[in-house]
Amino acid sequence: MGRKKIKLRYKKERVLFSDVLPYEVPLIFSNRFFYRFLVKNEIRIEDDKICWKKNISNEELSILGFILNVETDTLQTKGSYSIKGKDLKSFCRIPFTYRILHKPNKARELTVIHPANQILMVDFYDKYKPLILYYTNLDRFSLRHPNKVACYFYYRDKLHHTLLGRKADNIELFFNEYENLRTFFSYKKYNNIYKFYEDYRYQRAEKKFEHLLKFDVQSCFDSIYTHSIAWATGGGRELYKENFKGSDDNFASKWDTLMELMNYNETNGIVIGPEFSRIFAEVILQHIDARVETELRQQGYNINKDYECYRYVDDFFFFYTNEEVKDKAMVLFANTLKEFKLNISQEKTSQFDRPFITDITRAKEQIDILINDSLKYHQEEMTVEPIADEELDENTDGNDEDSESKVDSKTVEEAIADKSYFYLDAKAFNVRFKSIQKECSVTSKDIVNYTLARIGRKLEIGLKKFDKQFKTLSIAYTDEKNPDLRLKCAEKKEKLEKMLSRYLIAVLDAIFFLYSGNKRVNTTLKMLTILNEIIIMLDNPYQVKKDTVVRFSDNIRNLVFKKVQDELSLVFQVSKLDENSQIETLYFLVILKNLRSKYHLPNAILEKYLCVKKKDGMVITSNLNAFAILILLYYFGNEQQYQELKKALMYSVKEKFRNTPEKIRRITTELTILTLDLLACPYIDDEDKMDIAKVMKISDVDYKNMKRHFKHHPFMFTKWVGVNMTKELNAKTSQEVYS
Repeated sequence: MGRKKIKLRYKKERVLFSDVLPYEVPLIFSNRFFYRFLVKNEIRIEDDKICWKKNISNEELSILGFILNVETDTLQTKGSYSIKGKDLKSFCRIPFTYRILHKPNKARELTVIHPANQILMVDFYDKYKPLILYYTNLDRFSLRHPNKVACYFYYRDKLHHTLLGRKADNIELFFNEYENLRTFFSYKKYNNIYKFYEDYRYQRAEKKFEHLLKFDVQSCFDSIYTHSIAWATGGGRELYKENFKGSDDNFASKWDTLMELMNYNETNGIVIGPEFSRIFAEVILQHIDARVETELRQQGYNINKDYECYRYVDDFFFFYTNEEVKDKAMVLFANTLKEFKLNISQEKTSQFDRPFITDITRAKEQIDILINDSLKYHQEEMTVEPIADEELDENTDGNDEDSESKVDSKTVEEAIADKSYFYLDAKAFNVRFKSIQKECSVTSKDIVNYTLARIGRKLEIGLKKFDKQFKTLSIAYTDEKNPDLRLKCAEKKEKLEKMLSRYLIAVLDAIFFLYSGNKRVNTTLKMLTILNEIIIMLDNPYQVKKDTVVRFSDNIRNLVFKKVQDELSLVFQVSKLDENSQIETLYFLVILKNLRSKYHLPNAILEKYLCVKKKDGMVITSNLNAFAILILLYYFGNEQQYQELKKALMYSVKEKFRNTPEKIRRITTELTILTLDLLACPYIDDEDKMDIAKVMKISDVDYKNMKRHFKHHPFMFTKWVGVNMTKELNAKTSQEVYS
């Protein structure tokens, strides 16, 4: 299916969708509803004041007061809130930091900034986007930098539109305008580092130069000194210090202040995860790039002649032939980076001689061959036995909104005679995958995400081909006037179902084997995409005109969904829940919620996973972060089998609030987000909500106001009901921004 080009209607608040949250947040969590709250109430910054529409309701003012940590009465009396000078310091907040697995024994820390700081960031982007673009377009090394404000995005139709048999309208395609944008700016030149390896620049450099040196900045985001943004935009540290006049009312100073406020006044290191942090680092690194290029030129070494250098975020690629230019460049890079309190990572520095092919590239080539050979939809020559036209009901033409093909005698003949089939030997596939790892000296981390993405795409293509004939058989089977035809279609459908169930079970065997070696968030997302394809295929009937046509029997669903349950049960049994890996596995609960309750996880498995102790009731001993809590509450819902677990979870949640010192509760991002989402949650009772409100010092009046608000606007950050997995996965993986 083709891509749809959609023009953006510009709103400054769209920064909230694309640039302030890490990519690795749960599928049920977003800024979609916070964005709507701000836009609806015209909450904005004017003349160093936060303002809102005149007729804002008391309910919405109570929520705004809670976010700003200001008494509602004060907001009502003043009609705005100052963010100038000392007042701005009241926006100092403790960010919500959570860890995800980055390497087998190493975690990466990501950050969600406070909603109040997000409001400030919207205004900063709006005021300073021209300067952001100016300072990120100054050097020739960068492969990924803002080019201009994005004005289009493209939506690629996915499997579900074909399989559901209906046409998606524009609202379905992009969820009310552009609420799933990845970035506020469009980017040059690549949105993924691996595209560089396939680009002419890389291949041209390989023709010109004999050697490649790869290196990166050690702990780049953790090491950046926030004040260094002023050095980068002021011509360097020494020049800036010579000319600094003490003004804090300029682009660099304001950005520096914002980065400090959102990180609890920390100047060493910047928050990790949001896009604006990558842009902050880009400004600094572009200055360093330009300095190195200028000094090399002054020493007689010219870019494109004596060397070529490319940088993707903090990864550098230095092509050269003469060792002397490489040595000079590395000294310059080391010294200039050190001036900005940054260092080259010796551990990640590696040198290649022509041809510049890495072990990972060799492994991917072998994986492509493996997948193409193993996950084929085998299509063979057909011997067609004629079916008389009168055996077909003229009304069963299958010509619905999403298909122009007709179910006539010829298409039914072809579908019955078709000998195409799926086949996968999961054991052989897994053995070959391990062999590729060994032969190419790569780890699971290096290639599993790529492999799962290729499997997902191959599966999608194969299922579409399979469905073409299966749909014909299903529609023809509804023709009650032709019992002989129905019998032929029934026999063929039964054979195809058995074949498909064996194939899908083999695919599940393979992908869960791959996942066992690399349980990271991105890997889980790839898994969810594949599982979602399978669930959509098996769990939805065809929609033909206004009729519903049964697709599969319960038998195939039971076989495949039971396999999904068994594999996920094993994942939870062997995974250890700790502070470094909470959401990787819990992500699976979001898709399990979509299946019928008989496929949900047994209590015993969840109790073990959550480290439940039973003594005078259940007690969860794990220290759960906000995302883990929100996912678990979403999964438990009002299911009777999980009521005791939910009770234990709510006890641990309230303990989390109580154990946070009272003086910092209202400025702690994690508790602020949790409070708003829990007050909106339809799965916990009023008594628990009141307990949380009291601990957070929310007045009775404000609590009642907020409760009334969430009755009519049921979400703040977490979407508690009506989650569409396909849409949410597309929001993560399918939409690309173009200029």
